[in-house]
Amino acid sequence: MENTLKKRPCTEVKYHGLYDGKSLLPYAIERNWELKRSKINYDIEILTKLNQKSITIKLSDSVPFERVHAILCKILRYECLFDGRFFKMNKYEVDGIDITADMRENMLSYYEGKRAYTIFSQPVNDMAYKRGFCAWERYDKKALQMDQMFYYIGFGDGLTADLRLALFSEIFEPLSEYLASLQKIQINCSQPPKQRNTKCPQCGCKYKISIPSIPSFKDKIGSVIQGYGRTAFNGDNIPEILKRTVNTRNKMLHVDAKKEDAMTGGQCGFYIRKYVELYRVVVLSELKLWNADLENELAEAINGYNADFKKLRIKKK
Repeated sequence: MENTLKKRPCTEVKYHGLYDGKSLLPYAIERNWELKRSKINYDIEILTKLNQKSITIKLSDSVPFERVHAILCKILRYECLFDGRFFKMNKYEVDGIDITADMRENMLSYYEGKRAYTIFSQPVNDMAYKRGFCAWERYDKKALQMDQMFYYIGFGDGLTADLRLALFSEIFEPLSEYLASLQKIQINCSQPPKQRNTKCPQCGCKYKISIPSIPSFKDKIGSVIQGYGRTAFNGDNIPEILKRTVNTRNKMLHVDAKKEDAMTGGQCGFYIRKYVELYRVVVLSELKLWNADLENELAEAINGYNADFKKLRIKKK
């Protein structure tokens, strides 16, 4: 973004986005709420109707455009947690001046990604929505790298399915450690303790001591699925999926082309969706926004997804 545009004082920003899908979306949401940052009031209006989303931000005093743009991008990412997609920028205005052409070069690629996942219902109450947004800001600050990987790999274009799965699986190592630190999940180690021979310094007698094994990459992904993925992976052969996920990751990222028991390209595309949904469940749970209604929406979507792609699914035997 050019420095003159970044520093430009502004009092109103308008964003209009369009989701270019094959069918109309079931949207009719109008939301009005307010944020306060550095003694400046941000009055925010979000209209989502069918395949269009418009966001208008009006400020109580002029501030540099880059600050308002940062808030706008946060709103787009927060909305995406519910929408399961981004609404590609169609028009962007600052104080009535069209800056769409300039911003096309400055918006991160995933904001224009075409990938779409399950639509989750947003909170009906504007205050609940705002509390969730503020909680998401705090989460995003702590988990910035995980969040950026989620958006880039989950919604961006240009990567093959096997590479997307390999890269996306990397999120679950730090995510499992983060959740374990909050005592939200327990990471169980699948390997037995190691035995080591040692010698008593006093009497010289030999004996063995037990050393706990370190949880593997597979253990860490499995712990997140165990805690949050029962709906997304319901009826699937989770041990086999974990094995093939790790093998695919090792094949792609460790350049081990001969690695056996990796997922096929079609299976990678099938399961990347489930891993994306899993991450969304974790984040919305952390924001205290996950509920039975969203669980039912996910279950319905997954049942349809499983039925549509039976041959790609790794089911329980």
